[in-house]
Amino acid sequence: MGLFDVVIARADCPGCGHSQEWRIQYKYGRCRQHEYRLGDALCWFDPPGRPAPLEDDGENVGGLVAVPGFVETGCSRCGQGEGAVLRFENNVASSVEIRSSVGGDEYAQLERPSGWMRFWSRRVAGSRNEDRLDLSCRGDRWTVAVADGAGGLAGGAAAASTAAGAMVALGAERELDPDSWCERIRRLDGELEAEPRCGETTLVVVQVSQGELWGASVGDSGALVVELDGLVDLTSGQIRKPLVGSGACSPVGIPRRPLTGRLLVATDGLLKYASWATLGALARTGDVQTAVEALIQAVTLPSGNRPDDVAVVLGECVG
Repeated sequence: MGLFDVVIARADCPGCGHSQEWRIQYKYGRCRQHEYRLGDALCWFDPPGRPAPLEDDGENVGGLVAVPGFVETGCSRCGQGEGAVLRFENNVASSVEIRSSVGGDEYAQLERPSGWMRFWSRRVAGSRNEDRLDLSCRGDRWTVAVADGAGGLAGGAAAASTAAGAMVALGAERELDPDSWCERIRRLDGELEAEPRCGETTLVVVQVSQGELWGASVGDSGALVVELDGLVDLTSGQIRKPLVGSGACSPVGIPRRPLTGRLLVATDGLLKYASWATLGALARTGDVQTAVEALIQAVTLPSGNRPDDVAVVLGECVG
């Protein structure tokens, strides 16, 4: 079966009606042997299909989703109960139904979400392959991180990978306000400085929940809101240097505000080499996957090479 997660829940046996606690294995989301109970928010790392890191099992569709499961041990009285149907509502374990047999392998979306986010991301190498990105979702709270390892210094890629992964893992666990994100980045700055294999990196982290966004940044990677009639630069006040890993970075918070368009988070491999008019036009075109591919193509030379590494995440509210 490979990696799976488990929901532990009390439910009735389909044979004799006995109520007991069941352990139900299932595959949906980023399965890493997590254990959940009813009411817990599922942890996802999204979206599917990005070349690296490749961590996902399908798309996080939100809404009300029915997922087939496998019961680890049958009823303690009659022995019946092999399968189950788990229901997740906007990424929260909401109910369990035990069944006599196992049926099906695929989830079914029973109700579409309202105000859900859909993200797409890509990173492609230019000359150094030191850009990194990561995303997570816990319940309806999304965390996006993009980092660009400093060229000319050893350990840039390691610093970028460590920074993006750490911020997304933290965001999956809890919501931080902009000041708290700045404090956590300063702490990360010291941790990277003390790590011999890590150099320095830019960093942008953005959290999104219930139609609002906020976060913090250091360096020249950026976050924009792509509105119908223009771009809002969320990171216009950021301090470019020193970078994270120097031991002296100065992160700047992104104040909480409504998400009034698409959210674009990217490294300077995109932001430096595409005009704002091009960014706005392409980021608004088609669905987010199509738009991400068009943005990357805009900074790809006729030879197929790029002047710099590119990491880009684009998200929008759906439903």
